[in-house]
Amino acid sequence: MTDQNGDERTPFQAVGLEPVLVVDDATADVEPPLPAAFAQIGRVVHWNRSPSFTEVPALLEPRREVQPGQFLGVWHGRRGRNLLTVIQVGNSFEVNPNEVPDLATAREVLGLGRGYGGEGVSTRIFRLAECATIEEFDVREETGAWRVVGEGRAPEMLTRAGDPVVLLPPEITMQAFGGRPDPDSGVSLGETYGAGAVPVTLTPQIFQLHVGIFGNPGKGKSYLAGNLLEEAMSWGIPTLVLDINGEMIEAAHALGGLVITLPDPTSFGISLNLMTPQELVAVTPNVQPNTIYAELIELAHDQLRNESRGQRITFEGLKTRIRELGTASKAQSTSIGAAIARVSVLEHDPLIGGNFDFVKRLVEHRLVVLDCRFLSLRQTQLIAAAGARELQRIGREMARQAEAGDKQADRWFALYFVDEAHAVVPDDERVVSTQVHFELARMGRHVRTGLVLSSQSPQDLNASVLKRLQMRFIFALEKDQLRSIQGVLADLDEKIVHQLPKLPRGVCAVSGSGELVRHGFLLRVRQRVTPVGGRTPSVFEGRGKITPGEGLK
Repeated sequence: MTDQNGDERTPFQAVGLEPVLVVDDATADVEPPLPAAFAQIGRVVHWNRSPSFTEVPALLEPRREVQPGQFLGVWHGRRGRNLLTVIQVGNSFEVNPNEVPDLATAREVLGLGRGYGGEGVSTRIFRLAECATIEEFDVREETGAWRVVGEGRAPEMLTRAGDPVVLLPPEITMQAFGGRPDPDSGVSLGETYGAGAVPVTLTPQIFQLHVGIFGNPGKGKSYLAGNLLEEAMSWGIPTLVLDINGEMIEAAHALGGLVITLPDPTSFGISLNLMTPQELVAVTPNVQPNTIYAELIELAHDQLRNESRGQRITFEGLKTRIRELGTASKAQSTSIGAAIARVSVLEHDPLIGGNFDFVKRLVEHRLVVLDCRFLSLRQTQLIAAAGARELQRIGREMARQAEAGDKQADRWFALYFVDEAHAVVPDDERVVSTQVHFELARMGRHVRTGLVLSSQSPQDLNASVLKRLQMRFIFALEKDQLRSIQGVLADLDEKIVHQLPKLPRGVCAVSGSGELVRHGFLLRVRQRVTPVGGRTPSVFEGRGKITPGEGLK
């Protein structure tokens, strides 16, 4: 007979009995005692051409459970080395030949019941965990605790069948995914998912290298975003939030931030200085592109922006310049009148023509939330572009001053958070807000501005911006959406990726560049300090079915 690897086996071998070769004790493979800090939960076995440098099958001890994404270790004590190969659980399955369909059917028909011993008693029933190798650590015991010596490396020592599989001490698990032991030294987000959970605190540099949060509605995106907002505030980072669904309003109030529900002409208005001529033409009512009056509006605004030198551009100044340009170019009076008339209509737009100072408000309040629930998509994109453009401007200015030795400027760093980012930064390079956010994503780390984008539809997000989000949190997501971010999942094991659509609420996969996260893992998000907003209205509460012909109750 043959085993699952196709190797010939005798009947004795089939039940686990092997011929015993008596050897001298000096040449036997003697296994030294396992250090008490490492609790053994199984052993490496030979299964389907493994163990190898990339895959390790672990035979689990009875009553020991593992979860997807869990970090374990293989102890190399048999080779006289204080060496651990860190492995990560991708999947686990049971082997029970007693329950193959024909035997299970036969027992059912014959009324025999389950007359066999279970796992731990039966020699035919066992569970295997399919694990991927992650890293290799030299370790040593210091003051009663085992710690990593030096830097980790890609696995160089082949794990062998029979090696013990162990639970890792928390410090070594943290080292495996790149966590920090002190919550106050980084961004505290929760704990690893599954048995043996350890706290997860990541480097605050995740904010500087841009963050993406993806997932289906109701799975925890906004909840995690609130955690990130709390952490940003604890680090004193001025944060501008573009809130599409009102999910950050209550948190902002709790954190002492400024919330402006738009439109609100008394508190907010986009300065004409912050708009490009193309944007101005796009938002001016009833303007047909490539017409004489459209060109007059665009040229007049462009000239005023170049001449402004910090002075505010007004609608009166814009209309005067249109009239002057029209006269100088001998444009027809109807074209000049059309341009002035359309600009006059725009003057009544509650969002345009004010003098809202993004930077001043951030310095004053540290947290500013622009509530965009009641705006159109085009209005929201316009505000998003203006905010991103202004943060880039002040970031460049601070970077230049910092290089000149200004210590206060050297401390400047701002964060820009955009909810429902696929609407604001769509995969369409003709959209101005996409162009501005691409520039911010490309240069943000150098101009002291971090970007946090949250989206339920990453496949509709601009691909160039998506690739520049160096830190990613992925909640349960539809398979078509997962395919769109397949290229930015870093080293997340393929078996874990396949389970992402089924992740429970509040659990997400974490991946990122090596300087932020050493290896991908599953995170259970911590409980928030701030209240949660933006809940879906209970439209069916108190509502009952009606019979045909009756009105609503």
